[in-house]
Amino acid sequence: MASVPALDELPRAELVPAAFEHMLLGMIVTRSMLPQVVVNGGDMDLMNQVAIEEWMGASPNYTRRMRRLMGIEGDDVNAIIKALQLDCGFVHQYMDVAYKVTDELHAEFWLNHCGALLDAEPHGEERVFGMCHTIEDPTFDATALATNPRARIRPIHRPPRTPSDRHPHCHWTLVIDPANEPVGAIPLTDEVGALPLAGVPNEMPPDREPGGMRDYRGPLRPEFRLADLSWGALVGAAREFQAQAHLLVAATDLALRSHFDAAVTRRIISDAWVGSSWLTSERLAQALRLETRDAFALARVLSLQGALPAGLERTIEVDHAAGRVRVELVPSVPGLLSPEHPGWLGLLAGGDTRGLEAMATGFDPRARVHDVEVRDDRVTFQAGIDTTAPVASEPDAVALTRIGMVGTWQFDTSDRLAMS
Repeated sequence: MASVPALDELPRAELVPAAFEHMLLGMIVTRSMLPQVVVNGGDMDLMNQVAIEEWMGASPNYTRRMRRLMGIEGDDVNAIIKALQLDCGFVHQYMDVAYKVTDELHAEFWLNHCGALLDAEPHGEERVFGMCHTIEDPTFDATALATNPRARIRPIHRPPRTPSDRHPHCHWTLVIDPANEPVGAIPLTDEVGALPLAGVPNEMPPDREPGGMRDYRGPLRPEFRLADLSWGALVGAAREFQAQAHLLVAATDLALRSHFDAAVTRRIISDAWVGSSWLTSERLAQALRLETRDAFALARVLSLQGALPAGLERTIEVDHAAGRVRVELVPSVPGLLSPEHPGWLGLLAGGDTRGLEAMATGFDPRARVHDVEVRDDRVTFQAGIDTTAPVASEPDAVALTRIGMVGTWQFDTSDRLAMS
């Protein structure tokens, strides 16, 4: 058996693209879940409401985690912007965000490019209004409350765009007024914060290569890029992006339970796992430039698969002679691998293997997962590519997740060795 490099063993040239893919995962999981609300009998209003609950339930919790990891101190607009720069809702490049700080209580930001807007515009003004007004108003303030509950984010202008090619795509003020009533967390925020997933440890590893920002103490960097981080900080941030995505899934699962029965909720979350897993494997193979479709390449994708829930320590080995990959997943905190845990952790603990299968077939349509064993303290499975197997057809859940540019978006990682 041969081992494959984990996230914290990658050279920087591969770590930067992997970190971008982990940051994009939050967009992918949202795209995989929200349309399922309509597919399963809901309407646009309900989809918007679930989206609000998703982000309000998860973002204050994951913002606190990222602040702790990166040493982001203070409660002024600079601290809020630092957290936004490391938020999966503001994926670098996909969301080209610019910032201007006037003083500690006043700032602005604007989006020169918003991938989410460009995905929404073909579906009409109602969809754009729902995203840029109905959803943004409560969720922006909820994200800021983790740093300062008296902060308010308000539009200078936002879509629908008039004229249709207006730039920047939107423009916002960020103001902290001590006279403001504090924004409070919704009950779902506290419920998500109490989950084992929210307490998964993430210790930043030592730097294996020189240069870069070890933390984000000190002055705000308005032009901050992921590649500005040191090797160890990139590993830590990528792990946090993975946790952010899974907290969004868990929050959505909990939100759906108040709108659908248990069977429909489970189907939505399971289909979303399939769509996200398939697409993420495709993207990882491209990001790592894996041209060969063999067991070792499959193992490399599985070793970095963000759709495997955060907090599961992975052991991945390759039997080259047999063309087989063995995967072992062990929870890092109690209660993580429980059928009662919302999100994909609960599905996996309950024996739902569709997401695992989609991770394999998303890499190669003849890849298969087998010998899955789920116990209280671990999950094991094997995978391989069967050249005699029929080509797996793409599930509807994958096609739904593909809608828009999130699946085909290409990051520019040419600055991957940029150091500050």
